[in-house]
Amino acid sequence: MRLLLVNFLPGILSQSDGKLDEQNGSVDQEAGGSHSDMLDHKNGHSKILKRLETVPDIKRDTSGITTQYIATGIVNLGAFAAGVCVAWSSSALPLFTSGQVEFPSARSEGFSTNGTHPKLVLTESEASWVASLLCLGAFWGAVPAGLISEHFGRKKTLLYLALPLVVSWILVASSPNVYGIYVGRFVGGMAVGAFSVGIPPYIEDIAEKHILPALVNYYHVHFACGVLFGYIIGMVQSTSWLSVLCASIPVAFFIAFIFLPESPTYLMSQGKQSEAKAAFKYFRGIDNDVDAEIKVLKEQIRSYAKNRVTFKELFSSKATLKALFVSFGLMIFQQMSGIYPVLFYAENIFKTFAISLNPPGAAIIMGFCLVSSTYFSTMFLKKVRRRVLLLVSFAAMAVSLGSLAIYYHLKASNLSESNTWVPLFTLCIFVSVYAAGVGPIPWLMLREIFPPNVRRRATAITAGFHWFLAFGVTKLYQNLVDMVRPGWTLCHFAVTCVIGIMFVYFFVPETMGRSLEEIQNEFNGIHKRRKHTHVIEVETA
Repeated sequence: MRLLLVNFLPGILSQSDGKLDEQNGSVDQEAGGSHSDMLDHKNGHSKILKRLETVPDIKRDTSGITTQYIATGIVNLGAFAAGVCVAWSSSALPLFTSGQVEFPSARSEGFSTNGTHPKLVLTESEASWVASLLCLGAFWGAVPAGLISEHFGRKKTLLYLALPLVVSWILVASSPNVYGIYVGRFVGGMAVGAFSVGIPPYIEDIAEKHILPALVNYYHVHFACGVLFGYIIGMVQSTSWLSVLCASIPVAFFIAFIFLPESPTYLMSQGKQSEAKAAFKYFRGIDNDVDAEIKVLKEQIRSYAKNRVTFKELFSSKATLKALFVSFGLMIFQQMSGIYPVLFYAENIFKTFAISLNPPGAAIIMGFCLVSSTYFSTMFLKKVRRRVLLLVSFAAMAVSLGSLAIYYHLKASNLSESNTWVPLFTLCIFVSVYAAGVGPIPWLMLREIFPPNVRRRATAITAGFHWFLAFGVTKLYQNLVDMVRPGWTLCHFAVTCVIGIMFVYFFVPETMGRSLEEIQNEFNGIHKRRKHTHVIEVETA
């Protein structure tokens, strides 16, 4: 009994402190080393000792699979918060532009009044800035996020992003003029862009290879769920309550994420091997041996440090240049298809077509289609080739946008009566096929066409380019509508999708079922000769 207490005491102390104590671990080894076989075969106490060496688990998970899924869901609350930021414009801007926003402050210049409370009224141009500045802030947040996480840690970087998001919602809710809203949206956008770059690496670090594709897609699913949530809370028709409900998401993210351990890869890169082992045990469960995985991780870190490249060296390799060309091209046609204007201005678009269903309700239906398609896109990505999905997705998006543009022109010419299901059905098809192909595949291919030593920097550049394009398209959308009306604007987006089909057909390689070496050889112009099988006929007597 005394021997068992000696064995258990160091582990219990380390659990109460929440950290691994290397000195206690050595005492465990010395005190229980001679009896390890007896403990393994008789009463299984070695498993309990292994468990006590880890930080507290989410649940008593022996395989680690459930823990990985729960942890991925928690960290992707950041993606959920990003989706809420996007959907806020659809719900709030109609209130601002119609002058229904009330502030308990005194009357001042730039406010209209109903005799009791002053109201903040935005012009169409100011409203477009309010919507698009989120994407401009995301551009400035995405590019440095990778470098910051490498120096300060994946967990710390993601955890502290909740602060600017909360600050942004406070500014949006309390600002008496449009400039405070500008600042709030820009600050929130910086957090949104950093989330888009910082969340996927954390998931890659904690996930096992056989479930990594499913866990990586969680980002897009949670982002879509955030958009749907933003449309649903838009039913309250109050920007103050909208901001409060939106601010609750980053607060929940901070509270939940603070209990998760740091990325094992980051801990190992900082020389904290005991803490990295504890983090691995946390995510792999008490029944799995993590020594082999730690050994592989050490080799990967050495290789990464040896072959690490700078941003300038990204453009020195022919294969990397072609990979950047492919990733940039996909982002161009993804954004020029008009997906963010549709998400940012959903209610205004439905009002333009004067549908009988109330615009918030129509936006919720569209958001539900986005969530459903994003969730089921994982099955398509496993079974259907990337190029096929991209081609079909772009084609279906072009048809849906073109159909909506034709309907608008017919309605404007009084050749067709107003119909609710045409704009609702076409936009639901648009966001659904986008979520199944054009949305996730460009991000997925970043992991498939870039070598590990350049992947993080290439992802940061591509993400920054993505958000810069989103800013430009979202800001210019209102200008296009004012200049050429919504019908021709939709035609422009449809033509862009058609050009995207040609880009995919001629320039985008197939990556499904192919190794990185094969893809890099194709970029370098190296084609392996096919093996020919010679058949010799043997005549039988």
